[in-house]
Amino acid sequence: MANLWIGWWYNLFLLVVIQSFNAYGNEKAEEIFEKTQEEKVDATTTFFITPRAIKQNYRRYHRIDRSVTKMDHFTVAERHHYNFQDLGNHWTAAQHLFYRLPQHIGATYGLSAYDFYFQPPQDIRYYYTAKAYAYFNIVLANLGSFFFDGCYTQRLLKNWHIGIHLHGAMTEKEWPHSKDDKIINGFPHFDIFTHMKSSDECYHLFMSGSNMQYLTKETGGVRSSKKEKDQFKFDEKSPSKRYASSFPLLEEAYMQNKIDKKVMHKDLRRSFYLYHHYEFSKPLQLYHEFNYNRTNNLCTIKNLYKTLLECISEETDEDDKEENRVTMQSFGHEIGIKGDIERHNLFYAVHYTIESIDLEYNFSTPNPKTYDSPLKDKKLAKEHYIGGNTRLHFTNHRTLYVDGAYLLEKGGYHKLNIAYQDKFFKVSCHTIKHKVPYIVSYGYSRHRLWKKDFIAPSAQAIDAAVWYKWLHTTIHPILSFKRLNNYIGYQKAILPDRADHCISEPIQITTPIYLFSLEGNLNFCFFSYFHFDHNITIQWDISKGGKPFKGYTPPYMYTGRYYYANQPYDKKMDIETGINVHFKELYYGDGYDVIAQQFYRQNQFATQGRPIIDLFYNIRINNLKLSLKYSFINDFMHKPSAYFATPFYPGLKKAADIGIHWSFFD
Repeated sequence: MANLWIGWWYNLFLLVVIQSFNAYGNEKAEEIFEKTQEEKVDATTTFFITPRAIKQNYRRYHRIDRSVTKMDHFTVAERHHYNFQDLGNHWTAAQHLFYRLPQHIGATYGLSAYDFYFQPPQDIRYYYTAKAYAYFNIVLANLGSFFFDGCYTQRLLKNWHIGIHLHGAMTEKEWPHSKDDKIINGFPHFDIFTHMKSSDECYHLFMSGSNMQYLTKETGGVRSSKKEKDQFKFDEKSPSKRYASSFPLLEEAYMQNKIDKKVMHKDLRRSFYLYHHYEFSKPLQLYHEFNYNRTNNLCTIKNLYKTLLECISEETDEDDKEENRVTMQSFGHEIGIKGDIERHNLFYAVHYTIESIDLEYNFSTPNPKTYDSPLKDKKLAKEHYIGGNTRLHFTNHRTLYVDGAYLLEKGGYHKLNIAYQDKFFKVSCHTIKHKVPYIVSYGYSRHRLWKKDFIAPSAQAIDAAVWYKWLHTTIHPILSFKRLNNYIGYQKAILPDRADHCISEPIQITTPIYLFSLEGNLNFCFFSYFHFDHNITIQWDISKGGKPFKGYTPPYMYTGRYYYANQPYDKKMDIETGINVHFKELYYGDGYDVIAQQFYRQNQFATQGRPIIDLFYNIRINNLKLSLKYSFINDFMHKPSAYFATPFYPGLKKAADIGIHWSFFD
């Protein structure tokens, strides 16, 4: 903690020094800020940039987006093109459906079910305005759920901006309809940030502090009835009969899990981020990046024996309560040299990184009869990396990208990405070997304890993408081939005397896994106003032997968007209206272990298997944007009308969503 305070004082000193710098902004922006005050009050005078872009020497400022394109896509699932599996309600625990290569090669704690709801500090938008800019965005979704996002930024001096970003979410439990249980509370979540820059752009400084809290009481879901005819048939050999036995569970009478007898998760994340660089000349720039992150994951369990589908592996007293806490803290410094060599159209960067990691876990219980002593431990690590990246521009449309990093310790942990991009296609190769997460090796909570030695996983991928536009047609196919070595996943634990449990354990597949996937976009536009966008994703497990991914991802996934778009009244108004269509074929969706916070493989409960259609209307009038959406309008076409997004977790009901986004300038 002392290091954090030292960092704060160090950066406050820098702020005082940099205030003496001259005008703030690039030349293009300065021309705008020389306009009269009346001319400044406009969305076209407000810019933003991110530290990630500056670090890569992308100095171009971006104007804010005034369009209403996909404004109705406010959920994380929609933003990830529905390549997503969650627990039915908005903002619940989630994962990607199709395998994605990891990005971090060092130590991680292994709990990632809520990662989608936290933004990295490198991607915070730092605004550049004439005087001040503010916006708020609120969406009222489904029964009692809402999402809020707002920002205020102020120009204090000619070379200094500060701002605050507030966001959060709340979700009501949709099943059963008669209850108003709040199961997700994403407040408070805020970022405080500041940006300084010299007039000649030789010096940049970005600094932010974030507090992000996520609390959920979502444990499911539904339970089988005591009546034999209304129980899910785990032991049924016929897949169709087994699938049909899930229909009665969608009756609201069976969705009676009470909040006060549940598991509660609280994920609190705090971060402090600093990036600054000085440009001695275009070919020679020195930068420093500091990252402090603290993650505190708390799980409280009340009335263990009454949780969903008897998730606890042994019978316990009804008054047995416990707290499981995992805290991971890291300090990281990165020092690098970078630059642009104009003669060769080359950007380069090399860096050295040191990261100190402190992990503590405490799986305590107030019942001394269960364990003789609380289960506690502490893991310390110090990691040293070297790495770099470069991009070589052969022409305006032909570029070679290379980036990678190597962990300086035994194990050969590394990542390397190479890509060549032309105007019409892109080919890229990726390889990574990363450490085994802590939780995967040591377990989570006294009910999910294991001591397992795993080999470090690695993966390689080759991707090829093509862009082709002809008249009013756009084609964008993406082919990908992946090889996974020593893949680690979770599977349903084998308990001979029980089938109706959701207890998971990690496993490692030592034989290589080969995946081939095709993702394609095919978009049409007629008469400049009518658009028909299509996206389809297919994945094949072409491994030898057991084919570990076959049947556990949808055979194909389709997303369509058919809409009318126009900008009448000399572009003072923006209209977009139409329907969204999404379809996943039936597949054995991963189950969810609510205590370990992990998705796991199961081959009994089939999920999804029906189209979902949304009707939307987005409109902008000056600086006010409105969105109306009616979700799942086709539920009446199916019996039963509901469906399962994850085994025992029903998907969203039909509902009306309303979104408002309003911007204020100066």
